[in-house]
Amino acid sequence: MSRKTLAVSGLLAAALTAALAPAAQAASPTITRAEYDKVKLGSSISKMHAAAGRGACKLTSSSGGSGYSSKVYECKGNKRYSSAMFSFGNGKLAMKSQNSLDGKQSNGKMTKAKYKKITKGKTIAQMHSIAGKGVCVRIADAEAVGVKSASYLCEQSRTYGNAAFAFTNGKVVSRAQYGLN
Repeated sequence: MSRKTLAVSGLLAAALTAALAPAAQAASPTITRAEYDKVKLGSSISKMHAAAGRGACKLTSSSGGSGYSSKVYECKGNKRYSSAMFSFGNGKLAMKSQNSLDGKQSNGKMTKAKYKKITKGKTIAQMHSIAGKGVCVRIADAEAVGVKSASYLCEQSRTYGNAAFAFTNGKVVSRAQYGLN
């Protein structure tokens, strides 16, 4: 090979590497909230991998017998301390959950008076209406056949204090607070 051919080959290789680099960087070994939301109950394992990208979700448990198999995948989230979990039965998504994929934080305006008004049976919309915009943020949710659950955290900023609300199918089922003024 001539020097000119080697130089041109080197330049082509460098150009090709540079062109492919953004695509390689786009494939992240984490899952985002948007990717998590794309995986619906009844989805296949391949649909989960396609939505999250290969490498984000790792098989952590599998079992089978008597015509039934189960597999559990855990995924590293793209936000600090975030994660997702997908549980499959016979290759179909039966349950999913996430923790902190939203990456939002409370604006710190929760009070004890607001907490007292958010009672069992209130809806998520009513909680937001009472607490105010940006006060309560979803920190986790899960979905299984017929049941959706969510957890919200609402903080106060003056001194340490917070409220937590758990919802099942959109209604408060439990609540707790610590140190609210």
